[in-house]
Order: sequence, then structure tokens, then C-alpha cells
Amino acid sequence: MSVGRETSGLGHRWRSSRVFIVTCITFALFTGTCRKTFLYSFIVPILQVMLRDRLHIDDSKAQSTTTTVLFVHAFVCAITSPLTGQISDRISSRKAPLLIVLGAELFGTVLCAVATSLPVLIVGRVVQAIGGNATWIIGLATIADTVGSDNTSRTLSTVSMFYMSGMLVGPIVSGTLLPLVGYWPTWGTAIAVLTVDMLMRILMIENPLEKKKNQGMKQNGSTTSNGDVESSVREANHNGSADETTGLLASPSSESSQTASSDNFYRVLLTNPQALTGMACHMTAGLVLTSLDTTLPLHVMREFDWDTARISLMFLLVQIPFLILGPFTGWLKDRVGSKVPTGVGFVGSGLMMWLLGVPGKDGFSFAGIGERGQLIYAASLLGLGLSRSLTTGSGILEMTTVIRDLQAKSPGIFGPNGGFSRGYSLTNLSWTAGMLVGPVLSGSLTQTVGYYYMNFTFALLLKRDFELTIGNSNNMRRGRRIMLYFSS
Repeated sequence: MSVGRETSGLGHRWRSSRVFIVTCITFALFTGTCRKTFLYSFIVPILQVMLRDRLHIDDSKAQSTTTTVLFVHAFVCAITSPLTGQISDRISSRKAPLLIVLGAELFGTVLCAVATSLPVLIVGRVVQAIGGNATWIIGLATIADTVGSDNTSRTLSTVSMFYMSGMLVGPIVSGTLLPLVGYWPTWGTAIAVLTVDMLMRILMIENPLEKKKNQGMKQNGSTTSNGDVESSVREANHNGSADETTGLLASPSSESSQTASSDNFYRVLLTNPQALTGMACHMTAGLVLTSLDTTLPLHVMREFDWDTARISLMFLLVQIPFLILGPFTGWLKDRVGSKVPTGVGFVGSGLMMWLLGVPGKDGFSFAGIGERGQLIYAASLLGLGLSRSLTTGSGILEMTTVIRDLQAKSPGIFGPNGGFSRGYSLTNLSWTAGMLVGPVLSGSLTQTVGYYYMNFTFALLLKRDFELTIGNSNNMRRGRRIMLYFSS
């Protein structure tokens, strides 16, 4: 539904207000099945119970089946991200697409709930992934269109705090409800949340401030050729005098204003060293977190005989530190720069990943599987969460700033609807690449060399990210806007 068709009607003023639009999109990002939000994490604590009691999967195949279920979701997100961004930037109104993809998420969730065979569960996860991935990309683009440049930082910071809480709430709700109320009421909660989400989408009326601003600038703006943009980017990438306050992209010339092709859009971003470094670290974040989803529930059930409620609490230990310390770590990086805090975060994350493998039968004997080993395991997860609060940053804000600056200097350079969706599809692609590799790598390593050596391998990957951060400090910008976007 276009903006022009909704200029009047019941409650038009509050339905088209920025507060209501941002609230609607934030709730959509919270509930989505992309980037470890509510519905993605919802299935993790109860998946082993589903495989055993409903799908009747043999215990010897539980790990490989878990890997497959999580791999499929990440694979679908990875291959659909660029296409989703491309289509979204060609559509002037984003309300109808949001409603459609939320309906897809709802259908996929129902399929997962009723599944009594592995193929049906896989199909459900595929549909969930398509809907959740599109919700993420289109939702962020809607926020960017709505809030304007003056409020971007504050709005995206607030939104990130809420959608990241979905990582906490999803596994806690499912893991706690399953033993208390049973299987169907547990899934009924997820379906009810999505239903409320769709109702909010129906009420929402778009108010795209950013598009109006760009259209006004385009009428009075000058023009910049595609070659001018790429030339300025190449100059910025090879300019040795650039300091830590240099943006990810050089400012394009403002002498022409023709629309850039999609190939040029991705070439501009994928030839920037700062962007590539951030995306590489972002991928590792997705890889590490999905390794926990793949191996943690089965490991603690076998080694410590924990139930789904205790498994949910373990995920809480990983996620809650950022929700508490996020504002402080942002302030710290504003004060001292990004290099040292981010480096410390990588070192701490690597150490905690190694320590996770110490308890258990294939770990160190002094830890074992008793009370001492369980305490070490829980403390390691808490330490990992604390370390992640130092490596988590604002990649979405950086991408928003880059695209907005380009469009301000050359109105219409990415088309009449802007390039936000394509930009967010690129950041999403780096994350989902980690989600794609994480379940396969962690699951196969656990089966072949054991849980300890799997964690040791991931610790080495985090050590490599530390070296990239320290060795490429010139690619890091000071303050909250240069923090690597390491999770959502």
C-alpha cells in the first residue's frame, strides 16, 4: 500500500507517527527468525526433545540432524539476502512486503510445530528463514527511511537493544514452558507473538521522511557519474594518510546524479578494506554463536544431565552481559578508541571458548562432569558473554551512515528508493555466512575430534580476529560508530 493512499483514516496521526513505526519494526526484528532473534532461538532448547519424541531420531544421529536443521536455515538466509535487498529497493512501499514476509514466518512456524518427520521440519525452517531474512532487511530499511539522519544513531542503538533481547527471551520461553505446560502451548506462544506482529503491521502507515528528503534533493542536486564514485573510493582505499576518523567510503563527487547499477553498488562496498575487515569479524561472530546452538544443548544433556530449563539459563549467561554493558562499552570506545577494547574482547572470547571444552569426559580430568565441571562451564559462558560485550558494535549504523552520505552527496545514486535494503543485505550476508559454516564445522569437529578440540579450534579463529583488529588498526574508526558489528 502506498503512502499516498493512506493520507487519511482512523488514527492516521498515531499510526503514521515515527514512534509507532519504529515500535512496529522493532517488534518485527525482535520476533524474526534471522540473526538469532526470538523465533530463531526459540527452537534451540527444545530441538533435542522434538528430534527424540516427535521425529524419533536415534540418539547417535541427533548431532548430525541438529547440524542439518541449523545449516538449512543459514543457507537459505545467505542465498536470499542479495535478492531480497534488490527487490526491496525497487518497491516504493515496504508495508505490504513486510506483511507478506511475516505471513511466511507464521506459516513456517506452524510447519515446524506440526512436523513429525525431518523433511517437514526442514521445509518449515526454510520458509521461516525466507520470511525472517526479508523481515530483517526490509524492516531496517523502513527505519532508515523513517527516522532521518539526525536521529539515526539514537534510534538504531535503541532498536538493537530490543531486538537482541529476542536472543534471550526465545530460548528462555521455550525451555521454561515445555516442561511446565507441554509441547503445543509452548509453540502456541510463538504463533501468538507472530499474530500480534502482523496486526501491528496492518495498523502501521508508512511515513518515509528519508525518501521525501532524497527526492527534494534530487530536484535541486547536481550529478555524479558511476566512475566518479568508484574513483573516489579507490583513492580513499589507497590513501595512506587516512586516519582513524576516515569513513568506510570516500565522499563521491557531487557533479552528477545518475543512478548507479547494482554491480557498482556492491563493488563500492566490497573493495573497501575497512568494510571487509568488519565483515570478516562479523562472520566469525555468527560462526561462534551458531556453534553454541549446535553443540551446547546436546553436550550438557549428555555430560551433565541438564534439562531444557537449565539449558535456557546457559544461553542467558551468554546474552545478558551485552544488554547490561552495551552502553558502557560504547562510551569506553568513544573515550579510548576501538583498538584496545575490541582486542581485549577477542582475547577473552578465545580464552572462554577454550575453557568451555575443559569440563567433560574428553576434557581435563581435574574438571570432570561433577559440580566443579558444571561451575567451570557456566562461568565460561558468562565470561564469553562479557567478552562479546566488548566486540559487539554498530555495523548497521555504519552501513546506514555510509549509504546516507553517498545519497546526500549524489541524490538518486542508488535509485529512487535508495540503497538501504541492499546495504543491510550485505551486512546480513556476512553474518549468515557464519551461521552457514558454524553448525557444519562445530558439529563435524565434535563428532570427529571431540568437544574439547572443537572449542580449541574456535578459540584459534578468535585469536586470528584479534590479530586482524590489532594489525589493521588504521581500518578501525574511533567511537561507537567504528565498533565491529559482532552480533546482533
